[in-house]
Amino acid sequence: MKKCMYVLVAMFVLTSVASAQNPNPFNLYLGGAISIPNSPAEFADSYKTGLHGFVGVGYSVMPNLQAIGKIEFNRFPLDLGSDQSFLGEDITGGHNNMWMFGVDGRYTFSLPSAPIKPFLLGGVGLARISPTQLEGTSDLVASLNEFQPDTQNKVYFNVGAGIELKAGPMWQVFAQVRYVSVATEGDPATFIPVSLGLKFF
Repeated sequence: MKKCMYVLVAMFVLTSVASAQNPNPFNLYLGGAISIPNSPAEFADSYKTGLHGFVGVGYSVMPNLQAIGKIEFNRFPLDLGSDQSFLGEDITGGHNNMWMFGVDGRYTFSLPSAPIKPFLLGGVGLARISPTQLEGTSDLVASLNEFQPDTQNKVYFNVGAGIELKAGPMWQVFAQVRYVSVATEGDPATFIPVSLGLKFF
């Protein structure tokens, strides 16, 4: 019985040491903030600065390099101007909603003496673009809705950079800026998400 206890204690100690030497390779990312329409002019002029949020799971393929699978949602409000009197009524809706499913590579630079670590990222994925209908009672609203594009699935790529700061034993805060290009018909639709987030160990 004592031998069994010794073996169990030894296994527990060895497992604890191995866990300490091999940290969890997975991380959870949560973030979001604003998305700024950039180009083409039809996109930048038709929509206001929007909001986005994302969740991702990262896996360390190398000490400083992670592959991150993520889901992101962007919403851009339609810009009808502050004065809608020429329309005869207040119109709402018409958002450009964009679900994005992709994989990013994220390389973090090691700065042993600094609390802040810079990183670069880039990746590709699929964007599902779903404009919402305008809401109103006039015939004009009904006519405008006829010109709303259908839901589209398009390939996108994004590149960016940011910094992260260790804020606790199990989490970090980060800030990042990205350039996103979606392969829409004609010129690609591009926008710039600026994000704040948390990285959990």
